[in-house]
Amino acid sequence: MLHAIGLVELNSIAKGIEVTDVMLKTADVTLLTSKTICPGKYIVMVGGEVAAVNQSVSANAAENGFLLVDQFVLPNIH
Repeated sequence: MLHAIGLVELNSIAKGIEVTDVMLKTADVTLLTSKTICPGKYIVMVGGEVAAVNQSVSANAAENGFLLVDQFVLPNIH
């Protein structure tokens, strides 16, 4: 059961694929979607326990710099 959803949006498709790999290896999360949303932009959405999703999303914050458009976590979804 998913208790949280995390989303990361990037300005690079190549970096988006790399971020997807890092997010899935960082914590025990489930990949919900990983795709391009318009030319040159990429989103990754994961779900799982709140702590795992927070860890997975925050693991990429410092590493992506100017390529990161936005990121957020929706905890305790029902």
